[in-house]
Amino acid sequence: MPASANEITDATIVEVIELSRLLGEYGEIKRKTRLPGGDWEPDSHHSFNLALVAYDLASKFAPELDKERILIFCLVHDLPELITGDEQTLSTTSERLKQKELRDAASLPEILARLKLYPSLVAALEQYEASDTEEAKFVYWLDKMITIPTHFYDDGATLREFGIKNRPDIQAWYARVLEKLERRASQPHLAASEVLRLAYQKMHDELLED
Repeated sequence: MPASANEITDATIVEVIELSRLLGEYGEIKRKTRLPGGDWEPDSHHSFNLALVAYDLASKFAPELDKERILIFCLVHDLPELITGDEQTLSTTSERLKQKELRDAASLPEILARLKLYPSLVAALEQYEASDTEEAKFVYWLDKMITIPTHFYDDGATLREFGIKNRPDIQAWYARVLEKLERRASQPHLAASEVLRLAYQKMHDELLED
């Protein structure tokens, strides 16, 4: 049996239990997007969904990127919502989006404190939040794309529920999304920006009328 550099003890198992408890809380946070069956999507599913989609897209269209880093960024990217919760951003304003960014940033020290026993997760979340690597930008842009497929599950019913009634509304939403993306993570990998653009175009053209 290979030797371990660190001793695994009962304290290790306690840490595993506490991390599992924390992630259980994460799975109880409901987003303003739906699963195919109609239930509200949990944050845990969103992160899992993003991780596999991003891994697959990177494998096909951005093989030079570090896919392990992409996976961990996807899995930790929304952990600050353990503090803030999720917020509906479909029909919000640019100013409210900026306020949300400030609240998210302010929550970072608290979530990092809750993760202090898990330094590898702290490091991954800090690296993602820095938005200064190609992998972090790739994930950040795809995170804004990954909600779009969920609106095809119900032919735009959830869009309409949250005030997106027509194509001009979709155009306004997309403009706000691009503004936020450029503010935090400009010039992402072409694959990420192109997937977002084409997903938006499909939503715009197929889900709602003018």
